[in-house]
Amino acid sequence: MASEPVELPDDALAEVLQRLPPHILAETRRVCKAWHDAIDDRLRGSLLSRSVRGIFINFSGQYFSEFFSRPSTGPAIDGGFDFLPCMGVEVKDHCDMGVKVKDHCNGLLLCRESSYRALPCPREYVVNPATRRWARLPKRPPPLMPGFDHTAHLAFEPAVSPHYQVFLIPRVPWRLPSDGESGDDDDNPLLELEWPPASYLIDVFSSVTQRWDTTTFLREGEAAGIVADMQLDWRYDPSLYHAVYWQSALYIHCQHGYLMRMSLSDHSYRVIKLPGAGGLIVYSNHHLGRSSQGVYCAILDGSILDGSKRLQVWYLSESCGRIEWVLKHDTRLKTVYAQ
Repeated sequence: MASEPVELPDDALAEVLQRLPPHILAETRRVCKAWHDAIDDRLRGSLLSRSVRGIFINFSGQYFSEFFSRPSTGPAIDGGFDFLPCMGVEVKDHCDMGVKVKDHCNGLLLCRESSYRALPCPREYVVNPATRRWARLPKRPPPLMPGFDHTAHLAFEPAVSPHYQVFLIPRVPWRLPSDGESGDDDDNPLLELEWPPASYLIDVFSSVTQRWDTTTFLREGEAAGIVADMQLDWRYDPSLYHAVYWQSALYIHCQHGYLMRMSLSDHSYRVIKLPGAGGLIVYSNHHLGRSSQGVYCAILDGSILDGSKRLQVWYLSESCGRIEWVLKHDTRLKTVYAQ
């Protein structure tokens, strides 16, 4: 007579399951409730990519993200998107559809369909390349402020929750339309409003509710300027401006030399001047990043007289109730090859 199967203790079960590759581990969540709970409670971090076979690069003027890799002897994650609907066989044959990585956070990618031809409503996805699992985002709501644009940023902390959020941050366009009365673009009353506003309305998608909802963030401290100061240079490239997520706060690199720190715990935000920013101009040579210690900003200045470039790395200190940039590195890089 066959005996009843013996259930493994939770620790032993987790020890066995964590030896599986991430994409297989994700599938085993469906085996039974015990395995589902063990993976979500103990192995959530194992579902994320610790090692990728290469890097994604968005070249200026290119419609698709390029993935660069080299052979690896250890386990790694392939960066291909062949599992997405827009990368199916029938689409690949046309060679004019692809994917562009718009943002990333702790192993998740925010991607958007891209094409050489205009797409009326490109689909957006949140993708985990480790598990090859993806979710399509609902259509974006229209900008809350007419005439404005918005950029999307991803917030995800697997140590806290398996769920993620996508934030649509309003952005002042290159030029606002006229108010409809005078016909003069410079007479638009919006130009005199504070920016960012004291009460900031943000559309947020949550993987919990599976919908876009409007959330109000209240500003602490002063604004960066007025809307008229923020109208963009026509050369503005949104792909050069990024955000990082650190300890329940989203740090967004905005145009014209400032950083916006959005606290997701109390829905407040603060404007922080970027290091080396002397005024309200477009600062595309600032590059935001994050390490295990916090938020960093790298500044790469143009060529100096001897052909080298100056590289500075600043750390954002938020201790003792003060927020200030601390210079960590200041060096010069010699140009090996210049075209």
